[in-house]
Amino acid sequence: MAQKQDDASDGAGQRTGRRGAVFAALAGTLIGALAGLTGSLLGFLEAKDTHRAEADARRADIRRSAYVELAASTNKYVQQATQLLNVSLDPARSVADRRRQFEDKYAPANTDIARALTTARLVTGKDGRRGLEELDVRSARVGEIAAGWYGKGPEGVDVRKVGAEFDEAVRRQLESLEEFMDRAADQAL
Repeated sequence: MAQKQDDASDGAGQRTGRRGAVFAALAGTLIGALAGLTGSLLGFLEAKDTHRAEADARRADIRRSAYVELAASTNKYVQQATQLLNVSLDPARSVADRRRQFEDKYAPANTDIARALTTARLVTGKDGRRGLEELDVRSARVGEIAAGWYGKGPEGVDVRKVGAEFDEAVRRQLESLEEFMDRAADQAL
């Protein structure tokens, strides 16, 4: 009988040992699963932050591109408006010269600045839109003066007065562009 008790106690010890091993294995599995889950969660959060940073960088690149195009289009527009006014007020130039300058140079520059203003409006903030509205109004004034003489020609015009009015309109337009670009620099960089 003593042997049966010893066998019984050995079986209980083996069961306890197996339970401990099973418990240890389950605990290890649980710890491993939690570690894996935590690692996955941290990886996801890091990827999310990286994605956000990349998206912010892409938006900044788009803004920079739009603002560079706006500056270039504005400068080209001023050049072409100046040329149109010069051709329109030059008594030695013909109606065909004025038409060619208007259609081949000024009109495309006008389209380019309108496109650039629209693009910049789409990518800028509320404050930027106000600056763009001001730039648009001042650009329109430059265009009114330059294109206003296109159809009339130089007869009976005080060229100095028109030139001074045009120069002031251009100065104000470029001043608006500079103010917008200064405010936008923080946003785009």
